[in-house]
Amino acid sequence: MLGKFITHCEDSLTASVFTHLLHLPTELFWRILRNACYMDSLPEHAGDILAVEAWPSWKSQGTNNPMRVIPDVFMRFTDFDLIIEAKRWDDMMQYRSQWERELVAYTNEYGDEKRPVKMIAVGGIHTHQDDALTHQWASATTEAGAEVIDTHHFVCPVHMCRWSSLLLECQRMERELKGMKYKSSQSRAHLRILENLIDLFAWHDYQSVKWFADIVPDLPQLGPSMHSLQTILRLPNH
Repeated sequence: MLGKFITHCEDSLTASVFTHLLHLPTELFWRILRNACYMDSLPEHAGDILAVEAWPSWKSQGTNNPMRVIPDVFMRFTDFDLIIEAKRWDDMMQYRSQWERELVAYTNEYGDEKRPVKMIAVGGIHTHQDDALTHQWASATTEAGAEVIDTHHFVCPVHMCRWSSLLLECQRMERELKGMKYKSSQSRAHLRILENLIDLFAWHDYQSVKWFADIVPDLPQLGPSMHSLQTILRLPNH
């Protein structure tokens, strides 16, 4: 329903997906995002979402950007800050140098708070393995006529995620909600959000997967013959 009104660029995909995800309760949103990352290294609980900013404009001091540094999404949770750098397609589009600029620019804005910071690369990944960035932040202040240097060593893990894996987790959640015996108005609202979200993925050329459990009821009755089973499911002979 909504897809016909959108474009097909990276910003459209990012806005469509994260706007809808953020309509879900934090626990559901975080569960989907965490499970979509390939390594099981993000915390199980992130706490409440304190703030969300799309395409924040951060000072570029200390980077090779002449103007500003603009990540795609910045989120503040109770326990940590999160930078999301998104690319249009799933493979081979992310650059470590861009992540490094974003970490430096983040410390230009929030370094004095010394909060834990993490990053998720969504789409464009080169590997499933986590990466890590480091940056030594320093700020000079004057106290009692003397200059005082305040420093902090930031270590920012980078977690890898594909749009297709994010779509898969949305489908898992959709199936879970559909499978509830007793649905509430709240669970039905969450289901509508996920259905719209899956539709928007499709409009951005990320097609949903047809689950085997959904296919089985539509198949003809299977006889005892393995040959018939292989014919229906196109399984190879062994």
